[in-house]
Amino acid sequence: MAGYRESAQATDSPIDILLVDSRQLVRAGIERVLVDSGYLQVCASVSGFDEAIRRARTHTPQLVLVNLPGATVDLLDGARKMQRQFTALRMLVLIEPSDVILQERLLQTGVAGMVNSDCPVDELYAAIGTVLGGERYVSDSLARQLAQRHMPGRAGTPIDSLTHRELQILLLVAAGRPASAIARELCLTRKTVNSYRNRLLEKLQVGTDVELMHLALRHGLVRIPG
Repeated sequence: MAGYRESAQATDSPIDILLVDSRQLVRAGIERVLVDSGYLQVCASVSGFDEAIRRARTHTPQLVLVNLPGATVDLLDGARKMQRQFTALRMLVLIEPSDVILQERLLQTGVAGMVNSDCPVDELYAAIGTVLGGERYVSDSLARQLAQRHMPGRAGTPIDSLTHRELQILLLVAAGRPASAIARELCLTRKTVNSYRNRLLEKLQVGTDVELMHLALRHGLVRIPG
């Protein structure tokens, strides 16, 4: 991060970051951490990706920092949309080590980095510098989890074979959304949603929505609020 720190200080132009977090108090805390660096500033602070995409068009940030714990569908879809619309914009995601499947899917969307949500402040600064330097950054704890999933002889999970749309439907069904609500959210017909649902039941070898929910829980894709 030293190169970016020195560059920002030399030009008196802090690095602009677009911050995405659904919790106002947490956003305020992260913003204070970034500002305390002396060379980072938050050009916009928003609660979700729809607003982030609108702000990115007008604020031209250098980095998007995302922290949306538990919002699996919103995070995957939002990251995908933003990467498609702003191909040069770097994105860094704060995420829990247990969300291994989500981590893999995010890397496939093209996010520049992922940081353990419990990381120290210095690591967050280092991650920001790394991704702004054009490289990818993954916290050691996350990298170990990802590596273990691909160890020789280790069996994959049934989730691995799902397409992005199938994973969307699974997550929404597991969250208890009815077919009509899923159809509206994904701009699909109810018939199409039910077709995807039936395909999921067959692919994952389960018989009911409750079993789909239990499968998603076992693989850490959804959590029971505690």
